[in-house]
Amino acid sequence: MVNLRVPKRTRSNVIGDSPGPFEGTWPTSSWDPLQLKPIEVNYSEVSKVLNRVHERKELLLCTIRSSQVIPIYPFLTQMQSVGLDCAHVLTCDSNTYVITFSTFSAERAMASFEAGLSRLSSARALVGVSYPFVETDLSHWWTGVIQSTEASHLNMYRDESFSYPTAELTPLSDEERTRFLGRFITALDDRGYEGASSVVDQMFCHIAEVGLRLEDVAELSSQILLTAVGLKAGAGRDRLLHMPLSTRQWLQYAAKTCPKWWDWRDHVKHSLLIVLGREEAVTSAHSLQIGQVINVIESNFDSDLDVTSLAARVFLSPSYLSKRFKSETGMTIREFIVQTRLNKAKDMLLHDFHLKAYEVGAHVGYPDPTYFNKLFKRQVGLTPKAFRDRAVRQSLGSQETE
Repeated sequence: MVNLRVPKRTRSNVIGDSPGPFEGTWPTSSWDPLQLKPIEVNYSEVSKVLNRVHERKELLLCTIRSSQVIPIYPFLTQMQSVGLDCAHVLTCDSNTYVITFSTFSAERAMASFEAGLSRLSSARALVGVSYPFVETDLSHWWTGVIQSTEASHLNMYRDESFSYPTAELTPLSDEERTRFLGRFITALDDRGYEGASSVVDQMFCHIAEVGLRLEDVAELSSQILLTAVGLKAGAGRDRLLHMPLSTRQWLQYAAKTCPKWWDWRDHVKHSLLIVLGREEAVTSAHSLQIGQVINVIESNFDSDLDVTSLAARVFLSPSYLSKRFKSETGMTIREFIVQTRLNKAKDMLLHDFHLKAYEVGAHVGYPDPTYFNKLFKRQVGLTPKAFRDRAVRQSLGSQETE
């Protein structure tokens, strides 16, 4: 259970750099290494929202990154019922939001925050909350964004549903990097996978203890696998297309799966097994088969898809495929199909304006307009038409501001 004692509001809690004095429009920002595409922030809109906040209210920022599409509007309704009013939502993508809450009592409201998170979804999530503050200027708001983002990274190292920015993440020094890789090489040469795996265990225990920056964890994970490839000339090279070998690929893994540190460690060890050719044939084949199923779903999302037909494609029983898919992806096959279809529907609603909402539904595998509307609203919080209309209004508002 997380400690629900809220830090006192402050005028000086600062983590990271604020953008400086506001002079119109700050540039497109990419402050989170897990957010691989820059986000355009409408600072004029944020400023107007902050100026409307009641002078007796406290503000706090919450960064939520989930391994599945977040039903954001039902979540915000739940938060409002416990005294956390949504002042602003910064949408990074369908899985990631930075939410500005206002409340008359942060400590009392946050006592119910964890319960609201538990209803968010069954997916993995990394959640960070800033310290409460009372200032309504953009610089303090930006500090809250940085605090909540870094707290969400810190959440990877904590066995709790959300975290405060109680500590700064630590950079990896060149000396530590050299020491880790040196021990890994020696263990791999002397004892093979068993020795290397033991070093990975020790390394991640240290990473969790010091709270290493996620970009450094990603780089170190990449270097471990590349080192193994270099030492075992040719071994496992036929499988490298399925391995996260670059720092960017490891950051993508973290962004999509929202792992705790022990999940990341296990993924490194699993990848190492494959690179070294030491994974048992059955396990390796099944991992590749799950990848094939994912490719089939993403390539044929508009077709009739069910567990039986997918299992037949990869020569597995439906029950075993369902179990294995859930184990490797963290979601059921049906949940993955729905997520894939709705993500495509969102993209079409925002870009293919010649298509009506019901036509978008038919294009993504939901020919029944009523069912598509209900499913979309249940998952997204808006009907397809309302989702498109809101995006158009936001776009026109941005243009007017400019």
